Amino acid sequence: MHDASPQEIQGETPDPEGATLAAELQALEAELLDTYRRALLDQNNPLGMDQEAWTSCREQAQHILGECVHALRYGTEAPLNPQLMKKTRRLGGARISQGIPPVHSVRAGSMFFQITMEFLGRIFADRPGSEHYLMKVPPILQSAITRRLEEGSSGYDLFLLDVVRDAAQQGRHGMAREIHDRIGSTASLALRQLELYELTQHAASSDARLGSLKQAILETLYTTRDIVTELRTRSDTCRSLQLALSAFVSAMAIDEPVVEIHVDDPDDLLPRGVSDDLFIMLRECLRNALAHASASRVTIDVKVDARHVQASVRDDGIGFVPGRRQGNGLASLTERAQLLAGRLTIDSAPGHGTAIELSVPLDEEEHADDGRGTARHG
Repeated sequence: MHDASPQEIQGETPDPEGATLAAELQALEAELLDTYRRALLDQNNPLGMDQEAWTSCREQAQHILGECVHALRYGTEAPLNPQLMKKTRRLGGARISQGIPPVHSVRAGSMFFQITMEFLGRIFADRPGSEHYLMKVPPILQSAITRRLEEGSSGYDLFLLDVVRDAAQQGRHGMAREIHDRIGSTASLALRQLELYELTQHAASSDARLGSLKQAILETLYTTRDIVTELRTRSDTCRSLQLALSAFVSAMAIDEPVVEIHVDDPDDLLPRGVSDDLFIMLRECLRNALAHASASRVTIDVKVDARHVQASVRDDGIGFVPGRRQGNGLASLTERAQLLAGRLTIDSAPGHGTAIELSVPLDEEEHADDGRGTARHG
């Protein structure tokens, strides 16, 4: 059983009866997972049919059972493991690259919930009077499954973001090639022709107009080379972020609200890892605004400098009282901001729209880890 680690439960005192129930659930793990696998096979779910997919699926199921065991043993929810959530997010992208759509994960999650509840029913059927322990487990079980589905969905979105990046990069390389082949080659040919003319017409060397023309052609060549180099080397994270958000809006196929997206990162300082998390968070803010705000306009602004990323999502919708509405989406935003050592603020009131502000610090290590180098920024 992949139970909570000793570091996670340090200082907590197990409940004797709860610990006994937790041990019984642990003892049923192998049978429960076998039942789960057979149910996946019966439904032709690729998460059960493909051995590699099943290995990762089983590992996720074991971690979920570990959270249920923790709830029974200590009466509390196990602390969030950021590294495990990142692994789950990567798994979402890996599955789509294997040709396994997210719908199969959703079906598997629902199936696992039902099977686990059946096994818990067997445990508690022989223990009258312990119903209050049973009441603790379903919310934990549901939360653990939902959290993993959300992270897996984010992994799928990041996979699509990579597709957008690749397409943008191919477009830049194609543009660089066209500029080099058409403008660069033409300018080079014009320069050679002018130099040949100067050799055959000695008086031309003193003609100021020809000198100016030659200088203009040289400047065109230098500018062309700079543009081609920039197009071939620039990662252009800000553009891919804007493209991905715009693609999400287009996929929603809505007439209202009007959505404006501005990403300002002229020096391309936004690390790719931060860009990924930022995309997920901004997309969630946008999704909430489209679903709940009844707004006529939503504006997303992102500004990046050497030390911070400042992002905001504003709408002119109906607003709400922040303390009274803290659904999974807003809770997830807060968690992600904390994992980035950032700060998230929500300013809203009924009838006055909503403004969500996000500030994330950047440092040199993040740029180094991102594999970009800093020479071209200095």
